[in-house]
Amino acid sequence: AFEKANGFRGLNQTREGYAGIQRYPYIFAGDWPSEWQYFAPVIKAGLNVGLSGVGTWAHCMGGFEHAADPELYIRWVQFGMFSPVAMVFGMDHPGYKEPWKYGDDALKNFKKYDLLRYRLFPYLYTTMHQQYQTGVPMMRALVLDNQEDENVYEIADQYMFGDNLMIAPVTTKGAITRSVYLPKGVWFNYWTNEKYEGKKNHHVVAPLDTLPIFVKGGSIIPMQPEMSYAGEKPVDVITLDIFPYGNSKYDLYEDDNLTSAYKNGDFATTTITSSLKNGELTINIAKPVGKFKPTTHQYELQIRWSGENPPNVILENGEKMVSSQFTGRRRSWHYVPKTKILTILTSANNQSDITYKIK
Repeated sequence: AFEKANGFRGLNQTREGYAGIQRYPYIFAGDWPSEWQYFAPVIKAGLNVGLSGVGTWAHCMGGFEHAADPELYIRWVQFGMFSPVAMVFGMDHPGYKEPWKYGDDALKNFKKYDLLRYRLFPYLYTTMHQQYQTGVPMMRALVLDNQEDENVYEIADQYMFGDNLMIAPVTTKGAITRSVYLPKGVWFNYWTNEKYEGKKNHHVVAPLDTLPIFVKGGSIIPMQPEMSYAGEKPVDVITLDIFPYGNSKYDLYEDDNLTSAYKNGDFATTTITSSLKNGELTINIAKPVGKFKPTTHQYELQIRWSGENPPNVILENGEKMVSSQFTGRRRSWHYVPKTKILTILTSANNQSDITYKIK
C-alpha cells in the first residue's frame, strides 16, 4: 500500500509472526530488561532468528525496561550498531535511552559507532541485497559459514556481519578483554591491523570504547563519506578498505535506494578484485554493469599493508603515481609506517575500468 501510494519502498515492524514473515516486516526482539544478565541472550536471539530465515531484526539498544547501567548502555550500543536494524527505544522514564542521558563517554561512544555505521552504508546495502536474493542473513551465527568446524557450534556471542566482518561484543560487566575464536583463514584486527591465524582462540584487549571487530583476510569493504543520515550529501568518493590476502573479489551493489525499480533489473554491480602474490598487490575496479547508472564518483583506496617492506611504486593503469604527504592531492599515495596503512587517492572515476599495481 505504501509503495502504491507514493512509489517508494515501504518498511514496517512487527513483534512476531509465522512462516514467511521475513518477506515484509522486520521483527522486534521484545522488551528485554536493561540488565547485564539479558545482554548476551539478546545476541543469541538474533542469531537464532537469522538461522530461522528472518534476516532483518531489531532490538532496543541498552534494553527496554528502566534506565541502564552506563557501561551496559555503551556495550549494548556497540553491538546495536552492528545489528541489522540499529534502534534506540525504551520505556518512558527519566533515563530513557537517548545517549546524552548516560554521560559524556556514552555520547562519544554513540557518535563513534553511529558514524562508522553510516560510513559502512555501501557494505550494509550490498549485504542486504545479498540477503534479499539468497535468504542468508546479515547477522550470521558462525556455524552458518563454518559447518565443518565443531569449535563454532556453541559460540553464541560472536557473529559474522555480512561476509567479511566478525563482531565479538563484550557482554561482561567490567571486562576490558575477552576470548575470541577465529575460524580458518587469516584475520585482521579492524582497529590495529594486527594479523591473526584462524582456527584458534585469541585473547584480545577491548577497552570500554572498543568493540572487537575482526576482518577476514582478503576483504574489500566499501565505505562512503561520514554522514548523519542516509542521503545527507552526495557520495562523491567511495573508500575501499582493503585487507590483502591471496585472491579475493567483491561485488558492490547499487540502485536508486528509494523505489522498487530494482525488481525490474534497474541496478548495477561493480566488481572489485584484489590479488596479492610475491609481495605485489594488484587491484582491479571494473566499471559498473547493469541498467542503473550510478552517480560519478572517485575512489580512495585504504590498504592495510602487511608486506615486510613498505610500498615504493604505485601504478594507476600503468602510469606511476606520486608519493605525497599532502593527503588531499588526487592521483597520489601516502604510506604511514606506524599504522601500516597505504592511502591511494585516485584520479580515475567509476566510469571506466581501473587497475592498480602496488610493489
